[in-house]
Amino acid sequence: MCGISGALSSQDSTAIVERMNAALVHRGPDDDGFAQLAGVNGARRGVFGSRRLAILDLSSCGHQPMWSEDKRFCLAFNGEIYNFREIRAELEKLGAKLQSSGDTAVVLEGWRRWGSGILARLRGMFAFALWDRDEERCYLARDSFGIKPLYFHEAAGSVLFASEIRALLASGHIERTLDERAILSYLATGSVSEPVTIIESIAAVPAGTYIPIDCRRRQVEVGDAVRFADALPLPSVGESDAPDLRQTLRDSVAHHLISDVPVALFLSGGLDSSTIVAVASEVSKDPLDTFTITFGERDFSEAEPARAVAKKFGTRHHEVPVSGRDLLDALPNAFAAMDQPSLDGLNTYAVSRAIRQNGIKVALSGLGGDELFAGYPSFRRAEAANHVWALRGTLHAMFDKLDSLSHDARLERLKMLFESSSPAGGAYHASRVLFDDRQVKSLTRNAARSQSLAATSLDAATLSVLQQVSLLEMTGYMRNTLLRDSDVFSMANSLELRVPFVDREVARAAMAIPDDRKLQRGISKPVIVETMRDILPPSLLDRRKQGFTLPFERWMRKELFNEVDSVMRSRTLASVGLVPQASLQVWSDFIDDRRGMTWSRPWALYTLKRWADQNDVAMRDPSLIPEPSVPFAAAR
Repeated sequence: MCGISGALSSQDSTAIVERMNAALVHRGPDDDGFAQLAGVNGARRGVFGSRRLAILDLSSCGHQPMWSEDKRFCLAFNGEIYNFREIRAELEKLGAKLQSSGDTAVVLEGWRRWGSGILARLRGMFAFALWDRDEERCYLARDSFGIKPLYFHEAAGSVLFASEIRALLASGHIERTLDERAILSYLATGSVSEPVTIIESIAAVPAGTYIPIDCRRRQVEVGDAVRFADALPLPSVGESDAPDLRQTLRDSVAHHLISDVPVALFLSGGLDSSTIVAVASEVSKDPLDTFTITFGERDFSEAEPARAVAKKFGTRHHEVPVSGRDLLDALPNAFAAMDQPSLDGLNTYAVSRAIRQNGIKVALSGLGGDELFAGYPSFRRAEAANHVWALRGTLHAMFDKLDSLSHDARLERLKMLFESSSPAGGAYHASRVLFDDRQVKSLTRNAARSQSLAATSLDAATLSVLQQVSLLEMTGYMRNTLLRDSDVFSMANSLELRVPFVDREVARAAMAIPDDRKLQRGISKPVIVETMRDILPPSLLDRRKQGFTLPFERWMRKELFNEVDSVMRSRTLASVGLVPQASLQVWSDFIDDRRGMTWSRPWALYTLKRWADQNDVAMRDPSLIPEPSVPFAAAR
């Protein structure tokens, strides 16, 4: 696991890459390295940089950037390839002699043998830059789920890239200007949807693609992204029976436990993380460490079910108490770690910090279970909408009329449910929207409609309704919020976080399960319950689903109040594109508990401003933000 950076230019870019690499030290405190890139005639073409968190092959043979034996290829790699041993055996049969026992050497030799064909063979999480001296091309690539991040900036005949946006900003060559599209996306969902980023001139490498960059001429040229993997693995053509899910999970967890250093597990007390712990106890020969966040607010804490699971499987269990005061004290460091503003992720920051303080470098998480096994309300909403979809026009008109009279949040979501082109799209939109279009317009004075909630096209002819929802959840909320936050907040603590559910074989098995097995009245994720019934504690299987979140609702009225209040009352909110009066109305509605205003909306506005101030970024011309012609209260 590493952080990578680089510059492609005919000018000497060493100092630039050194600054970016220094900004990534938290991602790789164990080692750093640089590689000067040249063309076939020796002309300067750029620099690669790497920071290393040593997980596999702890020796100097794993040093990066890594060159092929013939010096044609150079690789700066971030991630883990879980099937690298199988690919290594295949390469050795072909006569390859690899310089390292780790996975980076396998990717490098695989590209030398098969070119971009190696990408479809890789099972794991990765983002990398590969230099081909003979072609004088660089390839930026990213895994199909988008687990590992990679961003780039193109300007004036050069390209800069890095694992984090903040590293690119540290180059000193990028204007710190907020992207207006990103603001709209963030307000709609609580995160910025790829490939747009919060910074106007920085883009994300799309998941499941590689981007060729031609350096043969003086003008560096970025080609179109080439897709090498589907967004969501589906069963093979003609496959009618779902694979044995228990065995598929065993296989995935066993691969994710491969490490030359100890591995711990997140244990929230919910079904997904408990399943990972249970399966890990079956396949691991080593004792397991589990970590759980606990709260004094008992109705938020899942300490008891987590203890029951830890006791059942004999783990060395660690509880990490977190209070509102703790979070307030941690906010400066947490915002310093946040790569883009996000509504989520501070829980990951807290537990990652505790795990790393115990000397552990790798941890497994249950992230992805809800997306694959219908654990979110969006799945049930899609199923219900599908039954009455023929009446969508009449229902939408009725809810639109009622909403215009009362502006009720529930009616607004029902209207969203039937204004989409599919039940899945409508259910996802209704479940994931943070501020609706009217609210976004009032908050920003921008009438543009955010398309970020429906960016993924759906093929209703080949996908079932629940498969469509899985695709939307995995390429939307999971990729843009959960995976991104998990990466930056774990790596901020020099911890590698692995996600066994977010695996191509697990996804393929989950997608092969019929819709009617994935939803049952009164049971959350019945497929997982059925699969794990013989090993998990009965009290856990019978529990009602409880989403894991910090007690923001209470803390924002107590320990966090002064901090949030000072930001929400600032007239400088216009610097991030927000109308101060409308933003203050959101905060006032929360304080007074009006119009069903949840904590997430004021917290999102607070986070946007706090992050922007922390990173010294702003809109290009915030003076253009006028006062609202309609008060925000009218939108609810």
